[in-house]
Amino acid sequence: MKLLGHDGSPFVRKVRIALEEKRIGYDYVHARSSEPGSTLWQHNPLSKIPVLITDAGKPIYDSPVIVEYLDGVSGDPRLIPAGFEERIDVKRWEALGDGIADATVLTSHDYDKVQSAEWHRRQRLKIERGLAAMAKDLGEREFCFGERFTLADIAAGYALGYIDQVTPDIDWRKAHPNLARLAERLAQRESFRKTLPEK
Repeated sequence: MKLLGHDGSPFVRKVRIALEEKRIGYDYVHARSSEPGSTLWQHNPLSKIPVLITDAGKPIYDSPVIVEYLDGVSGDPRLIPAGFEERIDVKRWEALGDGIADATVLTSHDYDKVQSAEWHRRQRLKIERGLAAMAKDLGEREFCFGERFTLADIAAGYALGYIDQVTPDIDWRKAHPNLARLAERLAQRESFRKTLPEK
C-alpha cells in the first residue's frame, strides 16, 4: 500500500496512526496539491490528501473512508466496534476530532486574514465547543470509548496534537485537564510518537 500525504496534515496523521496501530506496512509518499506539477488529482479528483493506494492500485479517500477500509481489511486490533450503537459512538468521536482539526486548519491557513474577525470567532467557537464536548464525554475514563483503545482515541489525540502544532495560544490543557491526561497517555504510544510532525 501507498499513502499519499504530507506531515503538516492532521488528517494524514490520523491515517498514519491507524496504519501503525494495525501494523500494516505501507510506503509513505509525500504529496500535496500545492506543489508545482502535482499529480495528486490523478488519484483523487478533489486533489486532497490523504489518499491510500491499495496493493491492487485502487485509490481510497478521504481519511474516514481510509480508516474504515484499513479496519476492514486487517483484523485485530479493531479500531471501530462491530456493534451498530458502539460503531456510531466511535464515529461520533471521529467527527468531533475531524471538525476540531478542520476549524483549526481553516484559521491557521488564513494567512492573509482575508476572513473577517467574526468568521475567525466562529471557527474558534467550534474548536472550544468541540473540546468541551470531548472533555464531557471522556470524563475520568482512560479511553475515549469503552475499555480499550479505538478510533475515538486516535480522533481526540490527533486533533489535540494539531492544535498544539499550529495554534499553541489555545490553552486547552488548563480548561480540560482530563484531555491533558489523555494526551499524555496517547503521546506514549508508539503510533503517536512515530507520526509526530517535526517542529
